[in-house]
Amino acid sequence: ARDDDGRGRVIDDAFDDGISSVFWARSRDDDDDDGLTTTTTLCAATSWGGDVRVYGARARLAGQHARLHAFKTTSPQLCGTFVDRTHVVSGGADGAVRAFDVTSGVERVVGAHREAVSCVEYDGENAPNMVFSASYDRTLKAWDLRAPGGGDCGRCAASTSLPGKAFTSDVANGMLFLGASDRQILAYKTSDIISGGRPVINRQSSMRFQTRCVRGNPHGDSFVIASVEGRVAVEYVADDRNERERYAFKCHRKTDPATGEVIYPVHAVSFHPLGTFATGGGDGYVNIWDGAAKKRLFQCPRYPTSVASLAFSPCGTMLAVASSYAQEEREKNTPHDRLYIRVIGDDAEVTPKAAAAAAAAK
Repeated sequence: ARDDDGRGRVIDDAFDDGISSVFWARSRDDDDDDGLTTTTTLCAATSWGGDVRVYGARARLAGQHARLHAFKTTSPQLCGTFVDRTHVVSGGADGAVRAFDVTSGVERVVGAHREAVSCVEYDGENAPNMVFSASYDRTLKAWDLRAPGGGDCGRCAASTSLPGKAFTSDVANGMLFLGASDRQILAYKTSDIISGGRPVINRQSSMRFQTRCVRGNPHGDSFVIASVEGRVAVEYVADDRNERERYAFKCHRKTDPATGEVIYPVHAVSFHPLGTFATGGGDGYVNIWDGAAKKRLFQCPRYPTSVASLAFSPCGTMLAVASSYAQEEREKNTPHDRLYIRVIGDDAEVTPKAAAAAAAAK
């Protein structure tokens, strides 16, 4: 890895095609206090070229980011999640849900949809052994990793119809959030999906344009929706509170003297454990926001091309950023698709203003 002017360290492991998702293994600690242990936090990325790659990252040892495992499939991989430190699951454009054992190198198909799998999630605390997948075929399914099923995949423990094609998902605080076509937003308790439970949220987004990304607040009371039209909405789980307090704001835009305002899609959102969140857009910028104060806290220096995906590590000490052209404009020469790991060196970048003020008053 090498340093890149405040954007983080780029991992020297270029992808042949666009990076579709980046995500972290869940763990209690991103690093130890003195930085002397050999423990690493695992980060993974999927790509349109069929790649599933796993990296080891160290917050306290600069540059200690390296590829540990690599899998190559025959279909674009659109999304992924860790089950634990040795197992990764991905969703493919061919409709297959694949599980990869990073210790043995074994790959197996654990689920199947009729169309592309755009979302895979795991919630080990509330629904252990179950992988959730959602697809363009308008279904949400649960797959039992313990039991073999019929044919070429695992056992389907539950299947739920969706009102539209699934585009984006997230698991936070025991809830599975889904963004579907026609601006539909749904949320289910992960513990209820197996028994056919109804969604806790089933409403249209407050924004006028297609949903690009949805992420749940780790505190459980709200979620963020990003759209293709350079806009982000903060909405609330409770309907009555949502009617009173939801709001949206413009971001990832610029003014061009010749053509006027240029609006970029907001491709990615990730919550920090403190409740602030980062957005990444087609303009190549990463912004960090305090949703409660309705203020931007920080902007990273511009990345070489679009920010296609991003994710904070579980403890919030690192931010993984996929710099990967997302086809917002006509075909053009673009930089290589690469993954950056940015260490959060200043707490002010991610600390909510109210918490910072309270700490200063002590």
